[in-house]
Amino acid sequence: MEIVQLGKIDFMNKNKFVIFKVVLLLVIGLCFQSYTFAQEKISMEDKIIGSTFKTLAKTFVVMVDIDKLKKDNINKLNKMDKEKFIKRYAKAYEVIKDLPPELKISYGITENMPKEQAIKNIESFDKKNIYKLIDSIPDTIIAKQFKKYLSEKKEEVQKSSLVAQINKFWNKMVEKVNKPTTK
Repeated sequence: MEIVQLGKIDFMNKNKFVIFKVVLLLVIGLCFQSYTFAQEKISMEDKIIGSTFKTLAKTFVVMVDIDKLKKDNINKLNKMDKEKFIKRYAKAYEVIKDLPPELKISYGITENMPKEQAIKNIESFDKKNIYKLIDSIPDTIIAKQFKKYLSEKKEEVQKSSLVAQINKFWNKMVEKVNKPTTK
């Protein structure tokens, strides 16, 4: 069995993969309390997409050192000026604004969440809570963001299947995870 070594991961860069941003921002930037949500009339396609990305997110959590990840991201947030945080959070909010109201309230998700709240949320995470959080994200939200990503990459998508696109996405994420960053 091969042990995967992870280098430093830059989670604050301009990643074009919106789905990954949704999952990571929720995992890193939000505090979880136990909630479950019934999903209304979900298509099989949305269920498959949501389940696939939830599995990928959980696999990532298994592989990553959560304490180091928390420390690195808190340091990045502390170094980030208010204007830069507001700009990056605004992009993230476009993705997470559709979460169920109860989830948004429990995490302090508002259009203008302060940096201090994001830091507080990060400090409170452990793997068990992260897994519960991942499970609480409705499949429809994940599928909506993935479909948005696919529509932005229309030319490439027309030449491949949904499964091929998910595999391509995963391979790029593995490359990013295994690539050490420079300071």
